[in-house]
Amino acid sequence: MDFYPINLVYFIIAIPIAVLFYIILLKIKTQNKSLMKLFILSVFLFIVRLNLIFFADTIGIMPYLKEDVIFYTLLMIFGVIMTFLYVSKVEKVSFKEIGWDVQDVKKSIIFGLIGYVPLVCFFPLIILLANIQISTAISIGKFIVALSFAILGGFYEEIMFRGVVQNKYRDLFADKKKIIFFTAVTFTLTHLFYLPFIGFGIFYIFVFVMAVILSILRMKSDQLACAILHGGIVFILIIAV
Repeated sequence: MDFYPINLVYFIIAIPIAVLFYIILLKIKTQNKSLMKLFILSVFLFIVRLNLIFFADTIGIMPYLKEDVIFYTLLMIFGVIMTFLYVSKVEKVSFKEIGWDVQDVKKSIIFGLIGYVPLVCFFPLIILLANIQISTAISIGKFIVALSFAILGGFYEEIMFRGVVQNKYRDLFADKKKIIFFTAVTFTLTHLFYLPFIGFGIFYIFVFVMAVILSILRMKSDQLACAILHGGIVFILIIAV
């Protein structure tokens, strides 16, 4: 397992940015400013991720991540805390209101697993176009990093995007197709530069398709189903390389 103290500088940069954006978002209270709030939130989510590329040499870039367990564990904690604060202090809603009102756990699990089918079909194409080397060695460090990202994807990203962002697009559009499309575009754009531009943009195509499936899944089910799909796919992709 690796540890690069320089990676901790990320939090010195990211935490003040998070505080600044929370203050800005707290001042936008009225419903008729939903578009402005959506834009500022999207910029914030993009900047928080963008900062990671400045540490690419020591944290790695998807899908080849360094096994810095301390950094990625702290990143997971940072994401979870940030999510709780945003939902409770800025949106001022309960987690049930943004999709965690799970009525049927079995149904949520089944829906989440069904979502794997089209995404797993992408794996051979990603391996071919991105020239990914599949690894069968699973160290403790890799497992912890993959688990941290699975929690970030399944909890933080799903609440922020399929919970908060998608709900805001739902307030703006009546057409479900527009809600799905714009949520997927927003999600994909926040990954800009963090994913490599290789293989005809295969990583971005994959992220966009996954975002579309997750938005549809959210409309058909709940956040648990989305968390099972998103967290699981991220875990598999990291553990496999």
